[in-house]
Formats: sequence, C-alpha cells, structure tokens
Amino acid sequence: MNRTTLLAALLVLLAGCGGPQASGQSTPSPRQPGVLGDTWAWDGAAWHRAFTAGPAPRYAAALAYDAKRKVYVLFGGQMAKAISDETWTWDGKAWKAMSPAHNPGPRERAVMGFDSAHQVVVLFGGSRADRGHSYIMGDTWTWDGTDWTEVQTGLGVLGYRLGSRMITAGDRVILFGGRSDADFSGDAWTWGGKTWSRIDKAPGPLGRANAAVSWDPVDSTLVVFGGIGLKDKFGAWVPGVPLGDAWSLSGAVWTQLNGSGPPALGSANAIWDASNKRTVVLLGIGCDKPSDAAWAWDGKAWSKLATPGMSARWSAASAQGADGKALLFGGSDQSGC
Repeated sequence: MNRTTLLAALLVLLAGCGGPQASGQSTPSPRQPGVLGDTWAWDGAAWHRAFTAGPAPRYAAALAYDAKRKVYVLFGGQMAKAISDETWTWDGKAWKAMSPAHNPGPRERAVMGFDSAHQVVVLFGGSRADRGHSYIMGDTWTWDGTDWTEVQTGLGVLGYRLGSRMITAGDRVILFGGRSDADFSGDAWTWGGKTWSRIDKAPGPLGRANAAVSWDPVDSTLVVFGGIGLKDKFGAWVPGVPLGDAWSLSGAVWTQLNGSGPPALGSANAIWDASNKRTVVLLGIGCDKPSDAAWAWDGKAWSKLATPGMSARWSAASAQGADGKALLFGGSDQSGC
C-alpha cells in the first residue's frame, strides 16, 4: 500500500474503531446514520440545543473558546464528501463564517485551545487534504480573531500527530497524546509561544488517540479518559481498540484513576462541571455502537448520569470557557468496529 491508502485506512479506524456496517434494514429510514450538524450549549447545569443555521454537518472538527474575543472558534472537520478548511465563530447566539486571508488548509482531527498568555487560539496537527492526498501534519498555527498565522512548520518536537487532544488549562494550553503513522503517544506538552515543551514524566498512560480530556481547575489537574490505543502489538498502522482507563496529571506526575466507570470508548467528549466539581465524560463510540451516555468522576468514584439530551455520536467538537459554559457541535452517529 502507498502512504495515502494507508492513511485513509487509519482515518476510518480512528473515526469509529472501524468502518461502517450494513444496517440489514429492508425498509427505508428517514435518515441514514452519518455526519451531524447540530449545535448544543452547556449552561453549567444542562445541555440545550441551539436551533440556528451554521456550519455544514461534520465530525472531527477542532473547537476552542477564544476568551479574548468571547467567541468559540471552529475549524475544519470531515464533512460528508470533503474535508473542510472553514473557520467559524459562535457568539452564543449565532454562527458566523469567517474569511481569513490565510488558513491551515483542509484538515480533520486537528486540535485547538486558547493560549491566554499570548491571547491567541493555538491549532496543532491533524490530517490535511491536499490535491487528492492526505497527510498527517505536525505544524502549529495561531488565530488572532482575524487571520491564521503559521508559527511552527515542519517536523517539530511533537512530530506528526492526529487525534491529539488540547485543553486550555489556566494561562496555558496542554496537548495530550495522538497518533502518527507509526505509533501512539501518551505524553503531555504545552505551547510557549515559539515551541512546544513536555510537561509530564513517565510512567504514564499508554499511548492513545481520540481520548476525552478535561481540566479540573480546583485541583489543577488534567483528566484523561479512554481513547483509541494499540491492540496487541506495536507497528505502523496497527489497528487500535477503544480504551476504558482514566488518568489524572498533576504537575508532572500521572496517577491512574481507580473504580468502575464508563465502558471503553474512543472519540468521546469531556467537560468540567463546576457546580458539582466533577469531570463529565459523554458520548463516544465503543465497539460497535455510538453512545449517548454521560458519566461523572468526582475525584473518588464514577457515577452514571442521566443522558445529556443529544443523540448518540462520536467525534463531536467540544470546548469550554473559564466560566464553565461549553459548546458541542456535530459528530457522527455511524456504527463501526
């Protein structure tokens, strides 16, 4: 196989732990499973759907809350027939399509977070489409509210990665994990304005992509759950499986979280529930059905919550502001394993 064919196979795997399955239905369905384009807002207590026009349906888009300009910024994602290079903002009431002079190019499974020290949104990596080919990227870009600027090109210390996760953690961003065409990573890094610096030390989580992450501002810890990891051996393009372990990063030290919690999930989302001082993991996909469930980690134990309200899905874009409010957009509800 050539690189493009191999990458296409990987993206199907990471999207939902595999490819689509035949439904076996003999009667037409009002809607076939696939990409979604609905918008959901978390007000600190519950999720509410916003019925408004906006970006076309997509999954694996990048989303961050821009605290300086008080808007959410969405970039890219996999649409029904193409990978997007669009930049959109959400001000709490409506979506707005932006028209920057430059952009990172069509890509999906990139990650973004707001760097308050430099007052910009930071974007890293993902898979970029270019002239019919797909490439895993290792570049870093920033968004200043008007335009994109490439601030680190080529192969940096992070290498090429897709399916990483990035979270705003106080006055910095933290990037966790991801996958290249050769291996999975389980490390944590922060952006210093010119380069990335590693902040954790071994031992830590097994390498993984598409984990659910949140920032606990009370204990100043990064919480990581699940994702897609190695199956049973190491090697380029080895198929992955959903993981069900949870970890916290405090300072440079990783601690595995004990207790029975969510089933193994990839491409789930996570937010910090400030009112109840807990991390909430929601949605995602196991093997082989998407989830509509939510679970909470309160620092001592897991508990299953009422369903959050949106339909089952994986690879929805989500982000959260310092005020605790959050936004979730799109995803896919296609089954696979």
